[in-house]
Parts: sequence; C-alpha cells; structure tokens
Amino acid sequence: MSPHQRLGQREFEVAVGLPAGTLDERTKTLLEKTPLLYSPLDDAAQAAARAKVAEDIDRGFTVVGEHRASIWRDAWQDHLDDFVKSGHALEALNPRFVGGTALLRWQGAYVEGVTERFELAFLEIFRDWLFRTYLADASHLYEFGSGSAFNVAAYAKLYPQTAITALDWAPAAVTIANLLGERHGMKIAGQRFDFFAPESGFEFAPNSSVLTMCALEQVGDRFQPFLDFILAKRPQRVVHVEPMLELYDSDLPHDALAIRYHRHRKYLTGLLPHLRSLEKAGTIRFLKVQRLKFGSRFHECFSVVAWEPV
Repeated sequence: MSPHQRLGQREFEVAVGLPAGTLDERTKTLLEKTPLLYSPLDDAAQAAARAKVAEDIDRGFTVVGEHRASIWRDAWQDHLDDFVKSGHALEALNPRFVGGTALLRWQGAYVEGVTERFELAFLEIFRDWLFRTYLADASHLYEFGSGSAFNVAAYAKLYPQTAITALDWAPAAVTIANLLGERHGMKIAGQRFDFFAPESGFEFAPNSSVLTMCALEQVGDRFQPFLDFILAKRPQRVVHVEPMLELYDSDLPHDALAIRYHRHRKYLTGLLPHLRSLEKAGTIRFLKVQRLKFGSRFHECFSVVAWEPV
C-alpha cells in the first residue's frame, strides 16, 4: 500500500469540475480543517479489490422498488430512535451506510480511506460547496427523499432563514424533520411524499429550489411521474446528486463493475438522457453535469446534475 495522500484543493476542483485555482475560500478552509487522507492501492491490490467486488455482485443484492419500503421504513425508524436517545444530536442523523467502508472509488481507481469515515467527511465538505453554489438563493428548499434529514439539517445551519420542506415516504423520516423544527428551531417541516404517485395538489413556494440526494436511485427507470411533477411546478432550480449510469465508461474495468452493480440493483436509469432531450427541446437549461468519480466500493452516488426550467 502506498503512503498516505491528501485530497486537497486541486483534487477537489477536479472532482467538481472547477478550473485550477478557483475554489472558494470557505471550501479551502474546510479541506484544511478536516484532512481527507487516503492510500492508493498498487496494481495487485487494485486487481484484488476488483475481484472481490465482482464476487460480491455475483453473490447478489436486493433490487429497488416498492417491495423495499419496509427496509427504508425500519432504517429511518432506527435513526429516529437514535436521534431521540441522543437528545436530538445532529450527528445521530448521519446515515450508517455513508462512510461504512474504507475501500472507496476515487478518480477511476480504488483507494483505502485513512480519515475516519472518509466518505462522510468528503460528503460534508462537498455538500457545503454544493449548497452554496446552487441553492444559496432559494426562498424555499424542497428535498425529496430526505431520509434521516441530515442534508436539510446541514442546509438549515447554512441558511437558517430559508424555509425547508423535507419529503419522504417513511413516517419516521417525516417525524425526524419535524423534530428538527421543534427541538433545534430550524425552519424545517416534514411531509409525506411518494415518488411513484406525486400529489398534484402540492404547490411550491415562489423562487423555490429542489434537491434530491441519493434518493432517486431508488426509482429505477420509473422517474417520469416525479419529473413531470417537478416540471409542472416550475421551481427556479433543481439539483440532483445521484448515481448516473450514463456517465460511466463501459470500456474501463473499474466502471464496468459499477455498471454491473447499478444494473443489478436496478438503480436510476434514463433520467440524464431524458433531461438532455428536454434541454435540446429548449424546456430546461443545464447548469452542471459532473461525475465526481468518487463513491463507495460498488458504485458512485455522487454525480451532480443541476438544471433550471426555461
């Protein structure tokens, strides 16, 4: 294993698609405050990692869909229980599956995270940059698939005066969001929402923005009801941070494994090509399409697609 390396300013700029030397001072400070240390793997270790990932995929995983509703209901109930037991500590909202493995995907190869819960540490810095870059001017933020509400809690700390609605299918997720309002004074309210059957009567506040983060992955190829719902409401901006199958390169062994895993789980498929057709038709305008080339051992949830209705 190679000596430790540090994910610094230039590495972050490459990941999010910024020109060299243009990273803002706040993000540079956050990268200094929380050193993101990792160890690259040599060729033999890369091959061993790929073989183990392939073996795990062949062994099989559950696929997405309504049949997994009870899994998410129980997962967010566990987070609700932990949140209450902790005295409503925000750290209790961090999902267990984020940062649960040291083997990570970084810039087309596997690395070993050295910093504790490296994935979560990176996500917190990236999310801060994302919010300030694309969602700072929202008069109202709607996160769909809010889960443990750790994203909206982070947003509320940055923008305490902005109203936030956290939407999720699971009752516990809605309760967590409401508790953030009650216990922390955050302008957050929870509301139930079903990606597969959006309620047409739901209205957006003026100049609002929409966020999905590793949530639409669960709808597979059935994104159309949600997208139609969003287009009809015409928010000022929409930001997706999701696994985007179409951004992988099937000719690369590293990416080929992520594609196999993505397809095996039946994760989000077709949204990006559909959005590109809408852009071509003049219906939307892209602000960003960027694969960070960062993720957990099986795939990359962190690709950014930001767009605005025209």
